[in-house]
Amino acid sequence: MLLRPRLVRAPLRNASPRAAFSARPLVPRGRDADASSAAAASDAIVRLVAAGGGSLEADLDRLDPALSHGILASTLRGLTDRGVPAERFFAWASLRRGFSPNPHAHNLLVENAGKLTDYRAMSRALALMSERRLSLTDRAFAFLAPSGSSRSGSVEDAARAVLRALDDVGGPCRASGVFSLIKALASIGEFEAAVSVIEETARMARYYNALVAARCKAGDFVGAREVFDEMRRSGCDPDANTWNYLLGCLLKNGRLAEACGLVEAMEKSKAGEVPNSLTYEILTYHACKAGKMDSAMRILDQMFLANLMPRITIHSAFIKGYFYAGRIEDARKYINDMITRDRHSANRNYSLLAKLLRKSGRTIDAGRVLYELMEKGLRPDHSAYVKVAKDLHRTGRGDLAFELKSMFQRFNAQTDIGR
Repeated sequence: MLLRPRLVRAPLRNASPRAAFSARPLVPRGRDADASSAAAASDAIVRLVAAGGGSLEADLDRLDPALSHGILASTLRGLTDRGVPAERFFAWASLRRGFSPNPHAHNLLVENAGKLTDYRAMSRALALMSERRLSLTDRAFAFLAPSGSSRSGSVEDAARAVLRALDDVGGPCRASGVFSLIKALASIGEFEAAVSVIEETARMARYYNALVAARCKAGDFVGAREVFDEMRRSGCDPDANTWNYLLGCLLKNGRLAEACGLVEAMEKSKAGEVPNSLTYEILTYHACKAGKMDSAMRILDQMFLANLMPRITIHSAFIKGYFYAGRIEDARKYINDMITRDRHSANRNYSLLAKLLRKSGRTIDAGRVLYELMEKGLRPDHSAYVKVAKDLHRTGRGDLAFELKSMFQRFNAQTDIGR
């Protein structure tokens, strides 16, 4: 009769508190050296471009910097900080053999033109992005922050100038540009300017949602609700994202009764659209974070009844909720129950529990979880397996590490047979 391996005999014990988690490893010295070298290269280019002159391109050729996306971005930021036009340098960098500026660099070029209030240069940068079908991000409009736009008057004036540039260029980058402009204005609290942009372009839920999200991030539920009401008055229906931003804001600030009322309003608003899977994820996350695991389970049951499949983040919230409450057996029971309800999540669920156990110093228990997963014919996360096996060796349990290795090698053998 075959003996059952030792890894699966004993039950899991209670987890140790978070304070027992291992610290992050230090950054290797080689990375520090690389960063220092890149910074030196960037500084040299900035000084050269700032000096200007008709022979700039020839001077840059003689400098012959080893361009990378990191060095290019650092140089563009340095030029913007010093108020030096970057267009000429960017054109030179774009012609370097084997190198092409990425979308982030193009956004930094737009920011540079905005900082210098050179909207003709901005239009040229936007036209280049449109030609290459690149999207604008709110980084392109970081210059709109009060300190950055003071040279051009009010933020609203600068926003209108940007909007004219976007309208003149048109093309693919206009849509992403308008949204990113609204998002950038909302992020610095310039809501009136953002609303003006919406009124001049289109009353879209996506645009209003950028304002709602910014208000919610600041914990300003009243302001977020005002935007919500303005959407409705203007004939723009809030979508699922709008509702979910409000819900997350209420729960984050402990306003549970109002959150429950909002969920009821959601259910009456648009049947079949809200609540959606993200709504349940928000509710589950906050219930698990508060240690209300029974409430979280009732929410999950409702989600399955609505024929919505939970994302991996919901499973992670349950596993971490049980783990940090010291209910490790409940975490393992949850994982086992999910095998029948959402089998695709089993590998990641087991691997997550193993990682949590290992980080808390319970390496043998982590090994048992991975062994149990492999017994079910499922392959664990490779990094989790390697780290647990190494820790077992380091703590003098090479015998248990060998058991894990023998089980894991079966998957490699099956792969070889299938070829």
